[in-house]
Amino acid sequence: MNSSQALLSRAKVTLKEARVLLEAGLAAGAADRCYYAMFYAASALLKQLGLEFSSHHAVLAAFGKELARTGKVDARYHRMLLQAFELCQKADYDYEAKVGMEPVRAAFEKATDFVSMAQKLSRRKPR
Repeated sequence: MNSSQALLSRAKVTLKEARVLLEAGLAAGAADRCYYAMFYAASALLKQLGLEFSSHHAVLAAFGKELARTGKVDARYHRMLLQAFELCQKADYDYEAKVGMEPVRAAFEKATDFVSMAQKLSRRKPR
């Protein structure tokens, strides 16, 4: 298994963790896992282009520049990734904010779509 495939595998496992946390009513933990599933999937796609980054912000920016702006993926996936990052930040670091279940359910649906898109795209030959 190459490192891109390993990242996609990790994305799928992380999505399962999000589902478990969501079903348990643990919104903040599920929000975190939704973002990380997308982050690993985005990192896998960038890795296929020969790109690796050491920060979340760099991955978010490169996904937009290398994949969304070039038309390799629909721009909505970049927006989904950015929204998931914001929700994760709120869940993990805004101790006074309460993350509701509805936004997390929506994030889970988006994360599922995102990981699926990454899996389909990764099966194609890199451009």
